[in-house]
Amino acid sequence: MEIRVVIDLPATPSEVWTYLRDVTKHSEWMMDALSVEITSETTEGPGLTFDCLTAVGPFRVRDRMEVVEWDPESAMGVKHSGIVTGIGRFTLSTISGGTRFSWHESIELPLRFAGKLGESVAKPILTAIWRRNLRTLRKRIIQRQETGTGLEPGGLIGIGSEWELRHYGPDHVIRTSTHGSDLSREAEALETVGSAGFPAPELSERLTPSSIVIERIDGPTMLEDLTSRPWTLNRHAKNLARLHKALGSIGAPSSWEGVSEGESVVHLDLHPGNIKMSNGTPVVLNWGRSARGSSSFDAAVTYVILRTAESRNNRLARLLISSLRKRFANVFIKEFGVTEVLSHVREAAELRLLDTNLSVAEREAVFALARDELD
Repeated sequence: MEIRVVIDLPATPSEVWTYLRDVTKHSEWMMDALSVEITSETTEGPGLTFDCLTAVGPFRVRDRMEVVEWDPESAMGVKHSGIVTGIGRFTLSTISGGTRFSWHESIELPLRFAGKLGESVAKPILTAIWRRNLRTLRKRIIQRQETGTGLEPGGLIGIGSEWELRHYGPDHVIRTSTHGSDLSREAEALETVGSAGFPAPELSERLTPSSIVIERIDGPTMLEDLTSRPWTLNRHAKNLARLHKALGSIGAPSSWEGVSEGESVVHLDLHPGNIKMSNGTPVVLNWGRSARGSSSFDAAVTYVILRTAESRNNRLARLLISSLRKRFANVFIKEFGVTEVLSHVREAAELRLLDTNLSVAEREAVFALARDELD
């Protein structure tokens, strides 16, 4: 079965290739691609292998692919070797005002999809889907151009009680304190944990004491994923505990203030809302409260947050989150170590109460937890 779709993009081949070369981002514009997972040590070029979970109507297909052609700014070719077999190829050519993007697939469907007869039905459906994908690709390319040049901040992404986040070029964001606070600690924390291989955004640049440029991390937060897929609770809770243990193996700079015994980096705000799931991999955000201490104390702070924090999502999400909260917290401390966490809860609660952003209800819940009176 041969399928070819084409679109003209208002960007240079270099700009288009910069976006295309990261295959994990293909699911951003391929609406039938639910996820892309790299399965090789190689992340670019010939020899890169990856699995793409594809949905067409009620059908789910795990497409296994290997990059067999890699010509920067010109062509990328893949070999399909899963249920679907064949060759796919992207080509880029310069045109007036941009790039002509061609997508050619020469594939065969398995017999369970009725072979050649199935192909006659599938071809117009797939052609329509892939044309839509290219229109989405065009929108993504334009969005990347509009987010900023990398020299000036772009559009607003989000705002917190003490900071705002804006686009800064296609692959970075700029985090700025809205109160003029010094973000040097956050920058130093990103450098410290990043050099140790801990999953955190890469620090790109310190623009001013109150603004830093960091790697953009796409994907839902762990909290968003948990709310939409409650059956992932155990996995997420255990992964959160493992993140704490991994962070506990990283030494903090001696100049940092200590919040407990211990010499490791502590995050002090490490909860599902501060973790992005980037292609299924957790990446920890928001390091502004980092200090020196023990992983047990840090885990206790997380436990206090899990048990007492209010949800500001919609009513249905609040009900769901409240019903899952205690179970999530219990799985978390069981994975980390119940005794280690609970022995630090009172001190963790005292630290939590120093947060001036807590609501009255949250403060009451923290007091109740410290007195072992919280349901």
